[in-house]
Amino acid sequence: MLSTGVAAEEILFFDDFQSGEISNEWTFYGDPVSIINSDCGNPAPCFNNNGDSMWSSGIKSRQTFSLQDGLVIQCDIFLSCHPRGAWVGSFFGLHDPALTAGNTEPKIVVGLKYMYSGELDWNNPHLQGMLIFAISKAYRNEDAPKLIHMNQWLDSWHTFKIEISPEGLCSYSADDSLIFTYQASLSESPDEVGLYLGGRATSWGIALHDNILVYVP
Repeated sequence: MLSTGVAAEEILFFDDFQSGEISNEWTFYGDPVSIINSDCGNPAPCFNNNGDSMWSSGIKSRQTFSLQDGLVIQCDIFLSCHPRGAWVGSFFGLHDPALTAGNTEPKIVVGLKYMYSGELDWNNPHLQGMLIFAISKAYRNEDAPKLIHMNQWLDSWHTFKIEISPEGLCSYSADDSLIFTYQASLSESPDEVGLYLGGRATSWGIALHDNILVYVP
């Protein structure tokens, strides 16, 4: 196991994909299904969402977690895309498992998307790296504040983290630097939430995850 810097008694879930396969602790969603990249990672191997240009693919944890006392989730992400490409992205976060059974795409409670949108994106051809902060609002609509031209994390591994306080303050960090906060209402949150990884990795680029960690703050 990779050293996490978190006390063992605080860790609720950890997966570094060192077995070389996606374990039965996860269920799949999307088509094509996600895979393991054996030749790269932080360190290798790592998770490849394997989504296509139209739909995301990913995995959802069988284990669930309570938000009552707060929760921290973090994940190492690698994103690379040809400048002419678009719609390549790595997503991770928490979802409501009651609303996303089976092959259903996660219904996001709190999450983060790191994406690339280049010349092929005819609506916004110059957004390049984007960070999208997904926060559910009563599970009907999602607030999605966005930061654009966020290219500084492309083509290398970086650790993204979301800390949710018991009061619903969501703090987003990259490599231990705070980048965004949002006060969410958790009054309608489910008693238990699940973890998800996903996104798109097309012929234009690749989106990888590694060292997924959940712990109490």
